[in-house]
Order: sequence, then structure tokens, then C-alpha cells
Amino acid sequence: MGKYMNKRLLFYTVINSVGAFIFGWETTMLNILFSMRASFGAKFGLYTFDPKRHFWAESEDKHLREMIITPSFTFGGIFGVILNLYLMDSIGRTKSLRIGSIIYFIGSCLQVFGNSIVTFIIGRAISGAASGIALSLCNIYLAEISPKQIRGTTGIACALGLKGGMFISALFETLCLKLITKNMTAQWRVAVGGLLVPSTLFLIFVWFLPESPRYLLLKRKDEKALNNLAHIRQKETTDPSILAEFRGISMGVKKQLAHGIISWKALFNTKSVLYRLIVSIVLQLLHQFVGISVIGFYSTQIYSKYLGLSLQQYGAWLNTLSQFISFILAIPAIHFVEKVGRRLLFIWGAIILGICMFAIYGLCHIVDATGIKAFGWICVGFIYLFNIAYSWTWASVVYVWQAEVFPIRMRAKATTIGNIFHHIAGMLVSSTTTTIMKYISYYTFIIYGVFCLLGALFSYLCVKETKGIPLEEMDYLYGGGNSQPKVPTEDIQKKIEDDKNVIKKMERDITEA
Repeated sequence: MGKYMNKRLLFYTVINSVGAFIFGWETTMLNILFSMRASFGAKFGLYTFDPKRHFWAESEDKHLREMIITPSFTFGGIFGVILNLYLMDSIGRTKSLRIGSIIYFIGSCLQVFGNSIVTFIIGRAISGAASGIALSLCNIYLAEISPKQIRGTTGIACALGLKGGMFISALFETLCLKLITKNMTAQWRVAVGGLLVPSTLFLIFVWFLPESPRYLLLKRKDEKALNNLAHIRQKETTDPSILAEFRGISMGVKKQLAHGIISWKALFNTKSVLYRLIVSIVLQLLHQFVGISVIGFYSTQIYSKYLGLSLQQYGAWLNTLSQFISFILAIPAIHFVEKVGRRLLFIWGAIILGICMFAIYGLCHIVDATGIKAFGWICVGFIYLFNIAYSWTWASVVYVWQAEVFPIRMRAKATTIGNIFHHIAGMLVSSTTTTIMKYISYYTFIIYGVFCLLGALFSYLCVKETKGIPLEEMDYLYGGGNSQPKVPTEDIQKKIEDDKNVIKKMERDITEA
């Protein structure tokens, strides 16, 4: 399996990726459902049939209904993130994920079997609450159980699960749209019902996850922590490498706990902590403001309205192809993140996303002025490139960086605040984009292009590299706040090496004994 990856760790990584898979499915599902005019659209009042023209026309309040349906998932996510704050440090990482899996399943059932727009919105909000628990905890859990050498790799695996969910959702919804053409009720119910498959799998397999050793050390359960670490590494508790790793983790956690769990007051009064928190908040805001929701939620409408492409003929399949390409080309990023690092992925990712946004605007403008569809197809290519670049960079690196950068005594509070701002930004973007596009058309893409470039500038100035640094040693990098450099200095490296020498001495003593 590799030097640091074994079968158990891979299995636990896949289970957590299923949680991200459901999130990806939910975010993409509406894109095709909104195209099901005679089924989903008619059921929930988005379209009305005009018998004179034999055409499904938009209802007068279509935009209002979309503005309620779309962000309901994100609104629920905010509640889930807040709930997670009190769950993850009180009952543990795995028990919190189990609760999230149950909530996911309930939300999926309400969406599939409900008969009103209110029930559907409530179901999406409940699923959103589950995503608030799962999406943040999956990355934290994997960061805590993974060796530092592949911590970014396992984090990227969650993003790969998310992209896989987006692709499978797009494919499944498109097949329902194209193949189920006689029974309109069955068309949208089967399309939404696909959610039950990953929700059920997550509900079953999440019970196989062992508790994080770092959380057990937080609760002073040292013996159980050692047993779990050995279990995850597939080694005996007496193995020298396990004992050395455990001593290193234990020393770091206990050193942090000597100061106690950080209070809300200290979170905002400690300079180095506040610096990390502000950077995390801005990155989570930019995570949405780079415009992925615009592409994800409304790509089929972009093809139809701004590119002159037939929605019935091309739209759903183009979206599916885009998600497939993004998913396949995201796979190499699993190894890429450990070689390049987090900071460069932030910077160059944002630059590429900004170029794509401005290109999409320019090509939409050309098509609108000339009517030449060839430019429309070039625009589709840039939409694909945007999805690929996003999946390689901002889609996962934000959560990887956030899960790494905060010590365990402040991890719950800090990541909760960051994730709340992520959901708030997502709700703002998803609920306002249709209205903005209605009034300023493709000029909308200029707005998000500017945000992309701001993201690159902010990452260059404020983000520091965390690749290869143990979780317990992040304070060496951030101990001096904003005055610290973007990479560890010689003094920081010396402190890290001193700690490593202590651990090596322990290992020698254990071996001699």
C-alpha cells in the first residue's frame, strides 16, 4: 500500500470521503432538477404549462422559489457546524460523524418521499445540517489519524469524494431526465432518490471508524489512544515506531493541554491564534466567492442563456461531462498536494480560476454580440478548466489547511467559526446569483473573477506553508503571529529537530529495554 498508507487507513479515508460524496451529490443535484420542467419544475411551482404554445414557461415567482430552495441546504449547514462545536470535543469525532450520518439519512428520506415544497426544503436543510457536521469533521478526523507525510493526501481524498459525488449525481440526474420521460412523478423522485444510496452506505460504514488517538489523549485516555494508534497503523502497541509516534503526539497534546482548552475570550485575544482565525475566515469566504457555486448550480442555464446552446440537447450532458473530467483529473492531486504544498496551490489556483472567469465573461459577450456558437464551445472548455483547477486547489486545500493549522485545544472553536463563514458565503452566493444574472447577465463573471485575483493576493501575503509539519508543532510556525515568514525559519526548524531528537532518544531507550 505504500510506506505510510495501509489498508485500514485507506478504508477509513474512503468512509470519510463518502461523507463528502453526499455533499457533492446535494450541491449538483439541483442543477439538473431545475431543468426537469414538466416534473420537478411543475411539482414545485417553478414552471407552468402554456397550452397555447405547448411550452413549459417560467412561473412569475420562479427566481424567488429558487432563492429559497437553493440556500436551504447551506442554511442547514450553518446549524450543523454550530452543533458540531458542542459535539466533537464532548462525545468525540466518530460519535459525531455517526450522528451526522443519521441526520443525512433522515434529510434524504424527506426529500425523496415528501409531497410539498416545504417538505423538500426542510429535507434539504436537515441534510445541510448533516453536511455541516460531516464535511468539517471528516477533514479534522483524517488530519488527526494520518501520518504527517500523507496528511494532505488523505485530505485531498475528501475533495475527490466530493468531486465524485458531483459527477455521479450529474450522471444519474441526466439519465433520469433523458430516460424517464412518461411518468413525470417518477422522474424527479427517482432522481432525488439516488441520494439514499450514499446516505445509507455512510450510515452503515461510519460505525467502523475508530476514535481519533488525539481526541482520546485530549480526554486523558492514554492507553486507549495508544491502542487506537497501533490499530490504525496496523502494528502492535509494543512496536518501537508506534511508541515513538505516540510519545511525540502525547508530548505535544499534553503540552497544549497544560494551558487548558482555549476560551472564547482567549481565542480572540491571543495574537497568533487570532491571526490564524482571520486567515481561515477569509479563505472560507473566498472558497465560495471564487464562484464555484455559480458554475455548479447554474452551468446548464449558462449554456442555454449565454451561449445559445440547446438546453434539451446539450445542457445536462455538458454538465455531466464537465463533472466527469473534473473528477478524473482531480485524482493526480492526491500526490500533488504533498509535493507542491498548500500555499502555492492557493495562489496559482486562484490565478487560474480568475483567468477562467474573465474568459467566460469575454466569450459570453462575443457570442451575445456575434451569435457565433464556436466561441460558445470555447467557453464550455473554460468552464471545464475552471472545475478542474478548482478541484485541484481550493476545493480541498482550504479544509486541509484549516484542519492542520489549529492546535487541538482550540481546534473545535476555530474550525467552527471558519466553517460558519464558509456556509454563510455559500448561502449568499447561491441565493443571489440568479437575481444578479437576471439584471447584469454575464457581467456577473467579472465580479467573481475579481474575487479570484483577490484570493491569489491574499494567499501570497497571508498564508503560510504547513506541509510536513506535525500538528502539535504548528505553533512554532505561527507563534509570532503575522510577523512570521511563510515557511519555517532555521530557528523553528531547530525547535522541531530538538523535539525529534527527544523522541529518537525515547525510541532508543525503548529498544534497549
